Amino acid sequence: MLTREKINLVNILVLCYFLAAFVEVFADYLMYEPLALISRIATPLLLLILYNLSIEKSNPLVYTLFILLLLTNVLFFYKNSPYYFLAILISVLQRMVMLFIVLQMVTDKKYTYSLIAALPFLLIFYYLNSITSEFALIEFNALFFQSILVSLLGGISLSGYLKNDNRQNSWLLISTLLFIGLQFVIFIEKYFFTVISLRVFGLIGALLSSFGFFTFYKFATAADRKERNYL
Repeated sequence: MLTREKINLVNILVLCYFLAAFVEVFADYLMYEPLALISRIATPLLLLILYNLSIEKSNPLVYTLFILLLLTNVLFFYKNSPYYFLAILISVLQRMVMLFIVLQMVTDKKYTYSLIAALPFLLIFYYLNSITSEFALIEFNALFFQSILVSLLGGISLSGYLKNDNRQNSWLLISTLLFIGLQFVIFIEKYFFTVISLRVFGLIGALLSSFGFFTFYKFATAADRKERNYL
């Protein structure tokens, strides 16, 4: 059970998290790279601390997820470096870890319903893939595989929410919808718009990512509380 001191500390850290997320967006907009990089490093570290403070029974996969987030935040910052492709692979691994966490924490698993609910998301990303088939790149294939994982997350969260709209399922649905929006923005940013438009979509993507990971942290803590109530 959280003490009053811990609750106050968590609230302060949440405020710091969103402050760092918005600083990152403004720093990217102003192209002030040192501040943007510091903000990118700060947000996953704050999520690690918040998760550690907010739960009683920790899940190693959640820590792994936020460490992977830290790695991708740093590697994606250097877009013209040879490590950029590594960042894409780590981001795919990130979604796989996220899927494992959800399958582990969601107690009522109805795979048939989840697959049916995932179909609309899969069709949307399949369409985006088909109309950009001339970009036969390993990078593009990795992004499309990532979109399949995100669609599966969307199907699980949507079917779970429709069956039981508790706090845990609500946070999970919000989180996965934000990640689906982020995946859609990535496709647009990389393959459909001119260089002039890229900065706007990059800023939108940064906000969607920050809110998506925060709501996933809230899902993880809600799942921990639900499990303790059942014990």
